[in-house]
Amino acid sequence: MLPFFYCKQITISILLNCMKILTTTPSFIKFIPREAASSVTLTLTNKNTRTSETVSVSVSNSNGYMTLYSGIPTLVENTNYSMEVKNSSGDVIYRDTIFCTNQTDFDKFDVHKDDYVTEDTFDNEFIVL
Repeated sequence: MLPFFYCKQITISILLNCMKILTTTPSFIKFIPREAASSVTLTLTNKNTRTSETVSVSVSNSNGYMTLYSGIPTLVENTNYSMEVKNSSGDVIYRDTIFCTNQTDFDKFDVHKDDYVTEDTFDNEFIVL
């Protein structure tokens, strides 16, 4: 049997892999939808304030992937969003969670970047009395 902390680590890893990480002004969002569509609406819900914004976006379908272009609203940094994409008949074709950050190297993304600062004022000399 695996220890509890090992199972918990796998769960956290799976949750982080399901989330999209975007900058404050994303130029595009790429994903695999349930079905291809030529026109879609994007609904972003801010999870902190519970406010939603629905916009029409430009769509490109290629090799099973859908890419959303212009019309994506500006996002607030360090905020989680719920994303929902609907086709022209109102059916949901994709759902996801978004985290907005100003970090651009997503492979080395660090939640605590610039939160911890090392102390440089002391020189580690001892005073003996």
